[in-house]
Amino acid sequence: MKARLHYALLLYLAEMVGHVPSYRMRHWVYRRLCRIQLGPHTNIQRGLRLFCLGGIKIGDYCCINRDVTLDGRRGLEIGDNVHLSVGSRILTLGHDPRSPDFAPAGGPVVIEDYVWIGAWAIVLPGVRLGRGSVVAAGSVVTRDVAPLTIVAGNPARVIGNRPDTMSYQIEYALLFQ
Repeated sequence: MKARLHYALLLYLAEMVGHVPSYRMRHWVYRRLCRIQLGPHTNIQRGLRLFCLGGIKIGDYCCINRDVTLDGRRGLEIGDNVHLSVGSRILTLGHDPRSPDFAPAGGPVVIEDYVWIGAWAIVLPGVRLGRGSVVAAGSVVTRDVAPLTIVAGNPARVIGNRPDTMSYQIEYALLFQ
């Protein structure tokens, strides 16, 4: 019981610190107390919502925009130079709709380098987003996305390809973000 209370308090702290304007304070809490592996040049803006402490690894030069949800319950790995737009949701655990007892179902999510996830998009459990892929705003990704592929819709379907010329570094920082 004591361990569950401690865990619940840490989740609450993580959610509350997500609204603090101090970038440095938020990142300190995410690294030290929430046990998120976080690249030194990654920017997490206000309003981050976490499911599970630990289980989340975020590479370098990433931008995690406002009001993003990250679920580390089954493992979440985000590569370098990844952009998660406002309101995007990355889930690793849900329930089996065919289960008579509402059994949990899910799997780790892997987001490779240079992926761009549009505003309010949802990535469901067990999905791998290949290097340089793009998920359009509002899309729901239910299966793996090949490298350099652009997907859109619900469920997300291929609508195009991206050139393999990415060499940028995402450096995004404001005083009060």
